[in-house]
Amino acid sequence: MSEYNIKSIKQSFKDKGIFYTPPELSELIKSYVDREVTEVYDPTCGDGALLSVFDDSVKKYGQEINQYQLNEACNNLTNFYGVCGDTLKNPAFIDRKFECIVANPPFSIKWEPKIDERFINSPALPPKGKADYAFLLHILYYLSDTGIAVTLNFPGIAYRGNREYKIRKWIIEKNYIDKVVSIPGDTFVDTKIQTLLIVFRKNKATTDVMFEDKKLNKSRIVTLNEIQKNDYNLSVNNYIFEEKNIEIINPLELQRKARNDFIKKLINDIKIDIAICELEKWDKTEYINEIIKVVNNIKRGMGDDPRIET
Repeated sequence: MSEYNIKSIKQSFKDKGIFYTPPELSELIKSYVDREVTEVYDPTCGDGALLSVFDDSVKKYGQEINQYQLNEACNNLTNFYGVCGDTLKNPAFIDRKFECIVANPPFSIKWEPKIDERFINSPALPPKGKADYAFLLHILYYLSDTGIAVTLNFPGIAYRGNREYKIRKWIIEKNYIDKVVSIPGDTFVDTKIQTLLIVFRKNKATTDVMFEDKKLNKSRIVTLNEIQKNDYNLSVNNYIFEEKNIEIINPLELQRKARNDFIKKLINDIKIDIAICELEKWDKTEYINEIIKVVNNIKRGMGDDPRIET
């Protein structure tokens, strides 16, 4: 395939919200899989970048809508079972439940809503113009009761309203969300936007959720009650705040510094005037006496030198 055609494909993917997953990001996603796995599934596997970070001994399952990309995955991966097709319209492996799922689905693409076993329990169908939650509901349906899923998402899924709000609330109340991680921009090759990594489990021991900010290198455990009070908003900046250094000013120290600066300036000014007097052979005694007189007047509470206009 010519370089022009490859570039055209990449631009076409970008226009549809599909972005490449660089190796460092694939490794980051895998790092949230906190167990040894024997199989892994990627519902939008592309050329297999995400699956490639797992050992050859791990069975890899994937579906990809683009045949060229799927061929690349077949060539690049060992122990791979791939199917070409639209994951949302014609899902492969529908009779399977997976112990590990990783995914970087297209961001906010259009789709044709349909009701099947993947979506029947959801309080709403994702909107036609944004398939993000359609992919997440698909993943949750395929996830085993003891499994783990790690997905990379457009950050809007954390706060958008209407149907997506209803689905997000339902997922939170089902206690499927284990971690929410904010990843700063410039992570993808093709886009600079911030992304949101979510870890899903169905067998959590508590209803707490771990929030993490990769830019600030901070994490925090948040209770379900706090998430409910935030109206089920999952934006990380609602739970982790950037600390700003506030300078505490001591007024006495500030006054002392201002006084010292004034005295230094006064001394320099006097030295300059005395030097000019000596250079011009003026009587510097008169000048010095005038300064002493002004100081004495101030000490006696007589106010400003009457010679100075106010």
